[in-house]
Amino acid sequence: MEEDILSIRDYVSTCMDEDVLQALSSGDVQYNVSAGWPGGMTDPRYWEQQACLDSVNAYNSRAEIYTYYAIDETTLAYGLDQWATLFPDESYEFGAVIDAETNNVEDLWLGLEDTYIYPDLEYDEELDVYNYAAAVPLQNSRGEVIGGLSIFLDAGWAVENLQTLSTNLLVIFIAIFALITVLVLVITRKTTSELTALKDASMRVADGDYTPITLKPHKLNDEVSTLAQSFNTMLDKVHTREETLQHEVEELKVQIDMEKRQKDVKEIVESEFFQDLKQRASEVRKQRSKKE
Repeated sequence: MEEDILSIRDYVSTCMDEDVLQALSSGDVQYNVSAGWPGGMTDPRYWEQQACLDSVNAYNSRAEIYTYYAIDETTLAYGLDQWATLFPDESYEFGAVIDAETNNVEDLWLGLEDTYIYPDLEYDEELDVYNYAAAVPLQNSRGEVIGGLSIFLDAGWAVENLQTLSTNLLVIFIAIFALITVLVLVITRKTTSELTALKDASMRVADGDYTPITLKPHKLNDEVSTLAQSFNTMLDKVHTREETLQHEVEELKVQIDMEKRQKDVKEIVESEFFQDLKQRASEVRKQRSKKE
């Protein structure tokens, strides 16, 4: 919007004759006060310069402008007013003193020194609009400041755009917040379900059930999923080791049984009773041999 202000300033400087405006401000004006404003202004120089301000409406329809000048070191007066052509009954009368209570006189004085952009938007209660305002100096052909140009640029569209932008940003923020909330709930639910599966698997292992945890396929490779996969790997290794130990225990039992039987047999063979039987059996076999 500052660029618009500066472009309006440059436009006015090309179509206005500041030397003529200075002559009007000196007080030598053809103006019939009894005829009222603006009909009583019959000075052709005024209307020639007024045509410049009037053409600004075609250049930028959102702009409202008027000129002003200093009567003395403490008082400012209105010069040309764009509204003298557009809205005559509501325009500022040429030469009327600017009321310090209803206008930003301090800002206008600053505009006589250099281009001054108002720091805040100006609110027009009658039109219910916000204006981006500035005051810029007007110089004659000798480079002397002969007055100032007050520019008000309707900022309603900018305020509406800002409000729309704020609304859109709020909607985007709410959407992002909702998305994050859903993601958190989904991730939390998934994590909780996998932790529950880990707990149940631990209880099954205590009962000798080594069934692996069944994980739902997903793209996220989080710590809980990694832990569950490691747990399944551990289950497989423990199950394999237990089967190996069981097989070794069975083989050990068989070996122990064989050693026990061999020991029992040895004890029987070496007993006196068995030796006595063995000797009797031998004698019986000898007697049978003699008879034959």
